Amino acid sequence: MTISHSRGHQNNMNSYAKVFESLYFPATVSQCAAGTIEPPLATFKAPAEWYGFPPALIPIWSDGSRPTYIGAWKHWFMDREPTYIKMHVGAGRTTIEIARTVEQLFALAAMMSIGEKDGVESDLVNFAKAVGLQNLDQINAVSLISGDDARGLAMIDQFKNQTPLESAKAVGAYSGEFPLVSFDKLKPWWNSACSFEISQEILAVWPANLPKPAWIDDIGKDKIGLFNEYLGAGNLKCAWLTLNSTGWTIRDARTAISALNIRAKDSQFNLLVDAWLSIADESAGAY
Repeated sequence: MTISHSRGHQNNMNSYAKVFESLYFPATVSQCAAGTIEPPLATFKAPAEWYGFPPALIPIWSDGSRPTYIGAWKHWFMDREPTYIKMHVGAGRTTIEIARTVEQLFALAAMMSIGEKDGVESDLVNFAKAVGLQNLDQINAVSLISGDDARGLAMIDQFKNQTPLESAKAVGAYSGEFPLVSFDKLKPWWNSACSFEISQEILAVWPANLPKPAWIDDIGKDKIGLFNEYLGAGNLKCAWLTLNSTGWTIRDARTAISALNIRAKDSQFNLLVDAWLSIADESAGAY
């Protein structure tokens, strides 16, 4: 896998502002993504840099030291709520749900800032004012108890309801839609998940009598052929999930998302495609 970034594409990240607006994200999210609200961590960059990511990610911040992304995660052509994730580029672009509301996202950013700087510094105070975060004292107090343990976030007001998967203390306490180490056929999450969301822990306990969806089943499978099969059958959901699973060169993914856009005839999706194509430089190699 090649990890690369292109500073020259930073300005094109601003095309994502139209995506956030069309999907009715709060203006503060778009302002964070554009860098007009400065992030409270020294390693966070906005607009995000390009290290290669699938189009389900709508980037807010990148961190080049690992590298990682923090952003919105939006699946198209299916009934799944957008959420907020961290993607670890160097670990196969493993994607973890870290927040389900914008309030949680900003509280988490504050917690990370406190951990980085061992306290509440002026840049965090300015960030909190800009995004309407009013419980820095509580977040600081919890950080002294839990450190960087994501499950400790459940003690913060913003995380007491709609707890994200990373902070849920038990599978049964989680009410969201990210993949779980649970295979309840009444809640078949695997039919609406892409490979980046499915952890090695889940794969290790996948029941032998439960077939994996084709886009997950074999990482080495011809993703282009599979994508074209779904697209030809008019199955936009499965075409999208295939496009957002491992096994694509950026060049082929650019061609595929353009073909999907033609079939979708969706003005909101068209904005997403324009934004992703504007920064999807082939220098990143593949995802």
